[in-house]
Amino acid sequence: MKSIIYLLLTAIFWGLNFHFAKQMLTEASFLEAGFWRYTLGILALLGMSIKTLPKLSDFLLEKTGLLLVGIIGLFGFNLLFFLGLLYTSPVNASLIVSLNPAMTLFFSYLLLHTKITRFEIIGMLISLVGVLILLTKFDLNRLLQLEFSKGDVLIFLANLVFALQNIWVKQYAKAFSSIHFTIFTNAICWLCFLLIVPLAVPSISVQHSTDFWLSAFGIGCIGTGLAYLFWNKGVSAISPSKAGIFMNFVPLSTALSAIFLQQQLHQYHLISGIIILTGIIITQSNKFLQSTP
Repeated sequence: MKSIIYLLLTAIFWGLNFHFAKQMLTEASFLEAGFWRYTLGILALLGMSIKTLPKLSDFLLEKTGLLLVGIIGLFGFNLLFFLGLLYTSPVNASLIVSLNPAMTLFFSYLLLHTKITRFEIIGMLISLVGVLILLTKFDLNRLLQLEFSKGDVLIFLANLVFALQNIWVKQYAKAFSSIHFTIFTNAICWLCFLLIVPLAVPSISVQHSTDFWLSAFGIGCIGTGLAYLFWNKGVSAISPSKAGIFMNFVPLSTALSAIFLQQQLHQYHLISGIIILTGIIITQSNKFLQSTP
């Protein structure tokens, strides 16, 4: 049951990230936005584990897995994510993110030889219907009229990388506690930004608006530090294919969080939310209680 809570909270936090990222990109380059995200994210993680910080020697326990997740899974994902959002809308990005459960299911079967159950397939399809209702607002013409750009291709590639990351977390995180694994991988990602930003960005500014720093705090401390800690706990406890379905909650979270931005809540939000949650419940139903700590 704890795994469900961790994964749902993560999906809520990541749904907010679309708003935070868009705000940051109005004032900073995608590289600078990523740098501040992980600077605040790693500070939050260090603060949460101040009494039990990992030792540098622990890195050698599973350095291949840490480097895969940190460099490709996190740094590569964030480059594609922030750059993609420069050229596409949150609606298109949310639609592409809804493909993540299917991608994770495929890689889980291919690389981990995880058995795909009928509950997972049915639940994934039901949740996808809920996502489509949310994004089209009961008007299929909206889906047909969507125009895809290079930004959408970048978001798709980011989604692909994230699906692989789910597999790597399951493979390599067991050598560490969840907090130590998250600290190491986020620190590697931060170091990548630290190395590349001076080469591509003339200067990193701290002269940003209050909205920028609030967004940086949100995407860094909550949408990165806390979210990745919860996600890694959830993925480590259950299979990536079962965890991946929770990504369908991200577009709903993005839509619902708009309420706090003084945007109106509609009936389709409620209906799509019920359908998405129904799909998640069905996906987790096959012997889920037996596999959850």
